[in-house]
Formats: sequence, structure tokens, C-alpha cells
Amino acid sequence: MCGICGIFDPQSRLRPISEMNNLLRHRGPDDEGYLFAQTESGAYKQAGGPDSHPDLSLPDCNSVEVHNHDLALGSRRLAILDLSAAGHMPMTVDGRLWLVYNGEIYNYRELQAELQTLGYSFRSHADTEVILAAYTEWGTECLSRFNGMFSFAIWDAGKKRLFCARDRFGIKPFYYYWDGSSLIFASEIKALMQHPAVPAEPRESAIYDYLILGVSDHSDATFFNGIEVLPAGHFLLLDTRDRQLRIEQWWNLDLHCQEDLEAPERRAYVRGRFRELLTDAVRLRLRSDVPVGTCLSGGLDSSAIVSLCNSLMREEHVIPQGVIGDHQKTFTARNFEPEIDEHHFSRKIVDMTGAEENLVYPSSDLLWQELESFVWQLDEPVDSTSQYPQWNVMRLARQRGVKVVLDGQGGDELLAGYQSYYPTYLDEVSSREGTIAAMSAALDFARIGGTPARDCLRSYAYRKLPWRMQQTLSFFQAQRTAPGTGGSGLKAWQVSQLLIWKFQNRRLPSAPANGTGPLVKALYNDLTRTNLPKLLRYEDRNSMTFSIEARLPFLDFRLVEFVFALPVSYRISGGWTKRILRDSMRDILPNEICWRRSKLGFPVPEAKWLQAGASQIRQLLTSPATRELDRFLDPGAIEGMRALPDAALAASPGLWRIVNLVVWFKLYFQRQRREGVTGVTGTGHTELRGTEPRRGG
Repeated sequence: MCGICGIFDPQSRLRPISEMNNLLRHRGPDDEGYLFAQTESGAYKQAGGPDSHPDLSLPDCNSVEVHNHDLALGSRRLAILDLSAAGHMPMTVDGRLWLVYNGEIYNYRELQAELQTLGYSFRSHADTEVILAAYTEWGTECLSRFNGMFSFAIWDAGKKRLFCARDRFGIKPFYYYWDGSSLIFASEIKALMQHPAVPAEPRESAIYDYLILGVSDHSDATFFNGIEVLPAGHFLLLDTRDRQLRIEQWWNLDLHCQEDLEAPERRAYVRGRFRELLTDAVRLRLRSDVPVGTCLSGGLDSSAIVSLCNSLMREEHVIPQGVIGDHQKTFTARNFEPEIDEHHFSRKIVDMTGAEENLVYPSSDLLWQELESFVWQLDEPVDSTSQYPQWNVMRLARQRGVKVVLDGQGGDELLAGYQSYYPTYLDEVSSREGTIAAMSAALDFARIGGTPARDCLRSYAYRKLPWRMQQTLSFFQAQRTAPGTGGSGLKAWQVSQLLIWKFQNRRLPSAPANGTGPLVKALYNDLTRTNLPKLLRYEDRNSMTFSIEARLPFLDFRLVEFVFALPVSYRISGGWTKRILRDSMRDILPNEICWRRSKLGFPVPEAKWLQAGASQIRQLLTSPATRELDRFLDPGAIEGMRALPDAALAASPGLWRIVNLVVWFKLYFQRQRREGVTGVTGTGHTELRGTEPRRGG
């Protein structure tokens, strides 16, 4: 896992590469490297910095005469596999191909063995070198052979092109700015904005989507004008001779359902195959030369991962005991409020596996103490404070000496885990089997502890309304709808009427899922557009802030492709969500976990936290940043909120989104150029050192 950045600029404005790379230090504190190249002649110069591996003798990057070059690549390495200098990046074998890379190729051993039979030799034991050999052998087709999470850039001096790619689900980030002549890219937006060519301007449409529609990370456009994200499953090719840039999709999920798997005689095979794929996904993600741990919430997904890890470590010894320790380490965020604390469930898994339990209690005091650090590291606004417990869990893992964690992200979108998917499922049942069958399914859901049948059917009816009518109703009454479609919580009177008028015809994007039923279409949409992409951003930034690599077994592409080929009854059946996971894991999970009726998601006492920060919120609402946001937020509404008592202020609709937007605007546009996060202390407080703001292009 690493941070990467790069600049192709015919004007040779390459000096910011060191500033960009320094802002990514938290992503890779173990090594630092640079390449400066002249794309026409092929000449190049390597350089290093203060964090470069001690076994390397590289000139300082600031000593390089950048006017002689038009391409610069930068890398910050978090050493996970082969901790020696052999894993240094930018990596080359022959001086003609250069790679900067963020992520992990989990099947690198198998690919390395295949490439060795084709005549390739390797001097390292890292997956980075495997990528270079795979590209040499198969060109851009190498991507389909990778099982992993990745974003990378390869400078191909022979073909005079820059080849950049992102993994199937976009687990690892890749942001870029392209003006038709210069290409600037980085793992995080904050690094990208250190280049003077990149404008420091908020994107109005993204802010509208965040405030009104309640979505983010749902398109290629970011919250910043001119800055785009390379879509998941796509690659970018830049020909440096004619300065032509093109983006192509290299992977898409096949939504064709194998209806024959519905047959009773095939169900044992399906359960076995699902278990086999999930187990192997966990097995591959335990490959590491540094300590590995697991995130444990007490929910079904994380409990399944911890249980499988335990079996693989005990029976197959997939990771050396010197790396893992005597026991698997689990990391859990608890709540002081018993009604939203899931420790009872997580503790059952700890007791069953004999894992070493590590607990943290996120608090309002610490949230408000490090609010600016939290917002700064996330790059773009976040939906709620429910992302803050994950921040604390990653910090705890770092404090315990763990460098890699496995997490259950993606399981809900893959297996229809959210209860809010049930109305969509009723739509599916109704279209296939009729209204009576849909009513029966609603009763099944209510029987096992889900939403009352009456409410479930009401939500189903609401989803049948035209989209514009849904949006109108959402201003008056909150609806339980699927992730990404429930609005932001703000009311029309809180938002600038000019903003509403300007984007009145804007609507949520929908991923193409032709020929599928309502549930599969909703899951595909959440997996690719309206829910998982933002969760992956949160996961990446929260973990990398503390130099932690987070690995996600439920997003192994083999497992995802298998599940999307199954009939919907393997996801929801008899009132139970995630049916295939429950059926496949019931022999190793406690019944209380496997057949757990409740689902809390990421519960936090947000109202209490907001009330505890009321005085700080009032200060924010009187700040220059808030005044500059008049084009987005109604000034009268903001003034009225400031005058409210603490409890009433905390209960204001969409308050967190307003607070987050104000802090984000302050950090990125009023105090944008900064030296960045200087470190993370034991308490998790990060120090921000700002310089003068920069505006426009």
C-alpha cells in the first residue's frame, strides 16, 4: 500500500512533485522515491528524499534540474511484502518501464510462477515487480489477470505513453487533472492541489448532490472543479507525443443470472462454492510480511472473516506466527450507550476464536478536538459521524503494531444486507409472483424482526412513485429507502433557493443494469455508484491516515461475479437477508451471530456528539467560510440555527452535513496550501500547518 503522484507537463512545472509526495507521507512512511524523465529522448534521473530506504544512494529530488524533463513520478511506500530496498519505487527492471503503484496484487505468487515459466526472473519478493513483468508480457490485458486492489501508473518509454489503471471496484483511489496538455495525478486530492495548474474551486453540482440528493462519490466528478476520478475498472492512456488521452473500461460485472441454480438439488453446490470462494479470498488477503489483524463489529460479515481467519491461521498456518503473534488481533469500536453497543456480539466471536480483543470508545471530545484533521484527511465531505469510529479503529490498530487489517466492507451491497433493500425485494417478488406473494414476503420479514409489514409495504409503494415526487416528499417526511436514495436530511428552507432552482432538473445517476430485476439493479447501482464508492473512500482515507492497509475479502472479484450470477433467493429468502452467507457459515458461527435479527450498521450517538459540540458549531456558523457558502446555504436559516439552544441546534436537519461542508471549505479553499498533516500522536490528534490560501487557476 502506498501513495503515488505524477506530473506530465510540457512546460516542465515538475517542482511541486516533492510537495505532492510529502502530503502523501501518511500513506507510505517507509520509503520515498522519484523519477524525472524526458519523454521524447527517454533520458531519466532517479531521486530520493529524507525517507528513502537507507540502502539506496539517491540524489535529493530538490537537486534535480527539472527544466530538462517533462515527466515526474513520485512514490511513498508502505512496505508490506519484501521489506527490503528491492521494493523501492518508482520501480524499473530495464530503464524503459517505470512503475508507481498503490495496493496489493493478492495472487502475485501464482502470477510470478506463471511468468517464470515464460522466462522472466525476479529479484524481489514483492508484487510490484510482478506488475511490471505482467505488463511486459500481456500489455494492458495484464489487468484481467490481477486479483487485488490497485491504482498505478507505468511510464512506457518505448511506446512513449503513460498507462494508468484502477482496480475493478475502485478500492484504491486515482485522481487526476487534465487540461488537454498537462496531466497531474495523485492518490489523494490534497496532493493534487499542490500543483499551480490545478484550480482551487468547489464544484457546485457536487455540493448540490451532497446537500439535496444526499449522495457523493457517485460519478467521475469530485467536489473540486477540474479534478476527476478515474472510474473503477478503467484505465487511462496518455500518448506523450501527440498529447492524446483516452480512458477505457477494462472490466464490467456480468449481471446474467443462472436460473438453473434455483433448483433444490443445486443449493448444496452453491453453498459450498460460496464458502470456498470466501475462504480463498480471506486466505489470499492474509499474505503479508508484517502483522495482520481484523476489524470486528459483531455483525455477520466481520464475524465471518474473523472466524475464517482463525481457521486458516490454526489449520493451514497461512501466516507465520512471528508475524501474527500468539493470537489473532481484533479491533472493535464500542459505544457508551448500551442501546447501540454491539460488544455482546463481538465478544462471542472473540471467546470462540481465542482472539486478542482490542477495544476503543470513540468520544465527542476527541471528535471535536480533531475535527479539522478528520475532514482534511477525508478529502471530500462525508455523510455522517458514523465514519469516525472506523477512524478510531484504524488508529488503535496502529497503536497495537498492526500494519494490515481485514474488513467486511462490501458485504452489504453484495448480499443485500441492508434492511432498506427489502421494499425493492418486494417489488421483485411482486413482478414475478404477484401481490399476494409480496405481502407474504413482507410478513416473513416482520416475523424475523425486520421492519413491520405495514411500513415495509408503505416503503415499497413509495419507491413506485416517480422520482421527482419522491424528492418532493422527502422534504416533508424522511423515508426508509435504499442507501444513496434517501436524501441528505436537509430541508428546502436551509438551502439556497438559487441553488435549488439552478439544479432543479438534476437527478440521481443510475448504473446501466438492463435485463435485471429491481433488487439486482439496486445492488449493482449501490455497488458501482451510490453507496460503495463513498464507503471505499472512507475506508481508504481512515486506514491510510494511520499507515494501515485495509483489505476487503467480500470484494474479491471471483466472489462478486459468482454472487451476481445467483438468483435473488440466495440473497433474501424467508425474511432473512444475506441468506447464502448465513447458510454457508452456520457450522462455524454461533447461532446468535449467524441468525442475528438486528442490524445496526455503524451506530453512533450523533445527536449527543453534535450537542456536545454546540459551542464549536456556533463558531463555525459565524466563520468567514460559512459566509462564503451563501450561494449554497440560506443565510437566514443559518442565522436561525445559531440562535437555537444546544439540544435544538443538535436536532437541526442535516446539521452534520452543514458543519462538514463549512470545515471542508475552510480547509481547502480558505487555507488550501498547507504543509499537511505532520503526524498522528497516540491520542490520534493530527496537526495541520497552513499557509496562504490559493484561489482560481
